[in-house]
Amino acid sequence: MAALSDLAADIIADIPEIPIFIANRQILRAARELCEESRCWRYDVTLNTVADQATYNLASLFTPEVNVQLVDVISMKPSDGSTPVKPITKGWLDINWADWRDDTALTATYYTLESNNTIRLVPTPSQTVSGAYTIRIAVKPRLSATTIDDVVYNKFYELLVSGAKANLFMVPRKPWTDLQMAQYHRATFLGGFPAAVAEAQDDFQTGVARKVKYGGL
Repeated sequence: MAALSDLAADIIADIPEIPIFIANRQILRAARELCEESRCWRYDVTLNTVADQATYNLASLFTPEVNVQLVDVISMKPSDGSTPVKPITKGWLDINWADWRDDTALTATYYTLESNNTIRLVPTPSQTVSGAYTIRIAVKPRLSATTIDDVVYNKFYELLVSGAKANLFMVPRKPWTDLQMAQYHRATFLGGFPAAVAEAQDDFQTGVARKVKYGGL
């Protein structure tokens, strides 16, 4: 994990009036926006199923040193290599699968997001299985975070600096307020999002043909 505060030197070099704590706050804000909008920070968790338990809190699966919150589920794959579990809505299930809340099976066919952190497997697992699924999720730093994934940090260092500068130059009635520079850095920041999306979809591998992915898989 990389320290977000390490970006502050490049910001203070251009805006020396900025207190360090304000620079760090805007770095975190830029990192959260980049990760939320591009899904560039992807994190794999292992889900152990429990017989007759349909819902699971994904946040409980994060390792303690990763101070993040869930943005989205990217994919869910059974450990046995069988067909990936597909996202679905409750509305579709209610129309097309009358007993979906009560049915059980060894392997899920679908998942729904019950809340920001809770996933529901459909049908409900019929057995307790250790390491039943690998779930790839998109995350962003929490408001209390001080670090970010090394790959995201190294790939998007300059983008994060631009995002933080845009936020800082936009603050009204400060010695460093500069709306023209704010617009410039904001355009640079947002302009990098499509590349961040594409690189994340290819797991940051160079020379890989673009893959078309349906249903978030």
